[in-house]
Amino acid sequence: MTAAEAARRALGSAPRWVRNLVSFRNRLAPLVGLNATADPGHADNLVASLPLLHSDDRQTIFGYDDRHLLFRMVVDVRDGPADGQIVGMTTLVRRRSLVGWLYLAAAIPFHKAVIPSLLTAVDRPG
Repeated sequence: MTAAEAARRALGSAPRWVRNLVSFRNRLAPLVGLNATADPGHADNLVASLPLLHSDDRQTIFGYDDRHLLFRMVVDVRDGPADGQIVGMTTLVRRRSLVGWLYLAAAIPFHKAVIPSLLTAVDRPG
């Protein structure tokens, strides 16, 4: 499996509670100046509303920047034991303002639940 395929499986099969949480976040984000949706310039290069910045067999990177946060999500795939693979997902955020700090403080507990939930979809066929 390539990193792009792992990302499509993870992000394209988000559980309902994750989709609802993201929808809620997207309604609130503009109120504090955060990006709620991807830049229209990336419309042809999106996976689950995240702009694709880089992709090769081993690593796929999504992300966006706004005045409060620089956000990246990295999906890595590497060889595992026997004939398996190890898939990892990491979110990286650089806070650029007090609003960014406050948003991230509120979001971290949710990310700790969302990321493992997304990774469960990677193991499902197709």
